[in-house]
Amino acid sequence: MATPTESRIKALIVDDEPKLAEVLALKITDHLPQVELVGRAANVEEAYKLIKEQKPDVVFLDISMPGGSGFNLLDRFEEPDFKTIFVTGHSEYAIDAFRVSAVDYLLKPVRTRELVEAVEKYEQQSSEAFQDLNLLKHNLDHSGNQESKIAIPGAQAYEFVFIREIIRLEGIQKYTQFYLSDGRKILSSYNIGTFKPMLESFGFFCPHKSHLINIRHIKRYLTEGTIRMEDDSAVPVSRRKREEFITEVLKNGSR
Repeated sequence: MATPTESRIKALIVDDEPKLAEVLALKITDHLPQVELVGRAANVEEAYKLIKEQKPDVVFLDISMPGGSGFNLLDRFEEPDFKTIFVTGHSEYAIDAFRVSAVDYLLKPVRTRELVEAVEKYEQQSSEAFQDLNLLKHNLDHSGNQESKIAIPGAQAYEFVFIREIIRLEGIQKYTQFYLSDGRKILSSYNIGTFKPMLESFGFFCPHKSHLINIRHIKRYLTEGTIRMEDDSAVPVSRRKREEFITEVLKNGSR
């Protein structure tokens, strides 16, 4: 994802209406020089392949398309590493769009001013996330030592905790709930995907797209696919993650 140190935002348009996609592309080209269009797709399959190939920072996404909706596309990514700006003619989807943490929701025909404001909102969010990630990483000892501390950004402050104190994380829409060994809970204003790449090198495992666990705090594994943690919480293991969990965690003892 683009950061303040990068000058171009890679963008993809997903829309099954060629004329409307062309108008949007022209508006982006004429009014948003910081945006680089890296492709267009007309359906979910095309969009999925293009996203994998081009790795855009932001996707301008229609909702109603033949063969699957924009929400179906997002469901194919466990933790999307791109942001979404919905561009649609259907205002009734607005609440659902923001439930999946969309940057903005634009109604067709798209007004230039609203388009520019949506991209500015994306840039603002990216800038804040970049600053917070720097702080998150600041005190991490990348040798994998759980005596390191992590700064967890909340709504009004940063909480500094030892990694060894974290039992698990749970993604709740665009937020993340931390569960600590002393019984405390810390709600972060960032989604679980923000923490996953940093904590996996410290002995954390992702058994499910909404969960990240510290394997040092595992108490029991039930063969139907449930992990019991030391705080007696139950964490599901998705079917596609069970083999990896058994191989990498149960057999090896650590990652």
